[in-house]
Amino acid sequence: MAIRVFEPKDYPAVKRLFIDGIMENVTPAFKEALLHPVNLAVLAGIAALTYALPGHLRWLGFVVATAWIAAVYWCCHMFYAIYVNDKLASEMKDIEKHFLSLPGNCYWVAEHKKLKVIGGMVAVKSCSTPANIISMFRMIVDRQYRRHGLGVRLTQTVLDFAQEHEYKTCILGTSKAQKAAQKLYLKVGFQLIKTYTPDIKRFISPLSSFHLPRASAL
Repeated sequence: MAIRVFEPKDYPAVKRLFIDGIMENVTPAFKEALLHPVNLAVLAGIAALTYALPGHLRWLGFVVATAWIAAVYWCCHMFYAIYVNDKLASEMKDIEKHFLSLPGNCYWVAEHKKLKVIGGMVAVKSCSTPANIISMFRMIVDRQYRRHGLGVRLTQTVLDFAQEHEYKTCILGTSKAQKAAQKLYLKVGFQLIKTYTPDIKRFISPLSSFHLPRASAL
C-alpha cells in the first residue's frame, strides 16, 4: 500500500470506504449499549413484569423485550446513519476545500500499488483553540487490508505531518466499542485522557479521547 494525499479521482472509493467504515460501528455500539445500566435496568424490569404476568400472557413480556432491544439497535443505527449523511453533505462533499486548501489540514489515502484500489484513509485538522494542536480522524482501513500494519502506517503519516508542521500535540476521539482502534492508538504512543458519554447519546457507547502529550513523542 502506498500512502499519498487525496486526489479528486479517489472520491468514489473514499466515499464508499467512509460509509462502510462508519456503519460497521453499529453492531459493536449496539452490543455495548445493551450493557449500559439504563438498558440492563429496563430489561430487568421487563423480565420481572413478565414473571408476574399470568402464564398465558407472558408472551407479552417477550414481545416488549424484543421491541426494546430492536429500539436500542435502531437508535445505534440512526446515530451513525445521521452522522454519515451529515458529513457527506458537508466536509466530505468537498474534501479539497475542507482539507487540502487549508494550512494544517490534510487527507491521505492508502492505495494498493497493483490493484489501484483504496484500502485505507486518514485525515487531520488543525485546532484554532488551543493552538499547536492537531486533530486526527477519518482513520478507516478496509476489512481486507487490516492486520497488516496499515493502521500504524497511516497514524505515523499523521504524526510525521504534525512534527513537520511543529504541532506539539495530536488528539483524536473514538468510541468505547472501537476496541481495535483503541489498541492501535495506545500502541503507537497515544494516552487516554478522557472518557465521557454525551446525554444525547446515552444509548451509544461512551466516547474516548486520546492524545500524544509531548512534541518529542511525535
